[in-house]
Amino acid sequence: MKQFRMTLTALALAGMLTVPAFAAVPAGSYPISVDGAATEATGCVMVPLRTMAESLGFTVTWTGSSALVDNCDMHTEVIPGVDRYTVTTSNPQLVGMSAPFSLGVPPYAVDGVTYVPLGLFDALLGSREGAVTVTDGQISIQTDREGAQLPNPFTDCATLEEAAKTAGFSMTLPEGGYTFQLMPGHMIQASGDGLTIRKGVGSDDISGDYTSYPQTGTQTVNGLSLTWKGENDRVRVATWSKGDYTFSVSSETGLTMAELTALAGSVG
Repeated sequence: MKQFRMTLTALALAGMLTVPAFAAVPAGSYPISVDGAATEATGCVMVPLRTMAESLGFTVTWTGSSALVDNCDMHTEVIPGVDRYTVTTSNPQLVGMSAPFSLGVPPYAVDGVTYVPLGLFDALLGSREGAVTVTDGQISIQTDREGAQLPNPFTDCATLEEAAKTAGFSMTLPEGGYTFQLMPGHMIQASGDGLTIRKGVGSDDISGDYTSYPQTGTQTVNGLSLTWKGENDRVRVATWSKGDYTFSVSSETGLTMAELTALAGSVG
């Protein structure tokens, strides 16, 4: 078990702490009261993204306006100004993807340094009890990854019709034998024959696959712009958007480009 400590005084310019310095509390957003009366405001401890990430064994890679935070097992995308986060994992012993969540404050940059809520690292460490605490004026982080576990955001569904009814949107698939899971109000997942096919609300990448594949590209087919990644001339994961929805397909063995274009055309 590795322990990492940082004093709150070093973070004074990064954010605010709205609980007494002597209290031991988990990371996250804290309600603010005035003269004992609750308000609608919340406070949040903010920490420098790269300094904190690299101290915990993560890398931070910026691509355009977003950053990938990754330690090969756990990954998340940080977008300044957007209070919406999703944590995914490549560890087969853990649940693969968290439901999207808010931490109360979006990432922001000051003098070239990007700050994120401390609670993001709590999530990246598996949201274990005691993984991240604020006590006696210090932030204490316990990096016991063997105990890490992403909360399972998926609900099993017996049929696609049941999943669609609960999700609030329909999904069409090519013929095959599938099992269905659901993130209520967010995403339907169909798995079978070595494929994982997802449909979700919005335009984000919902594949949950942050592997750095040697081959990448885009392919436009029937008006769809497919972004794909793979190796040995086979596509392992592809994403695209259509209307108000985003889609992804992941293949255990890889797809040919012809197979991918046929599959994408039959998913809706």
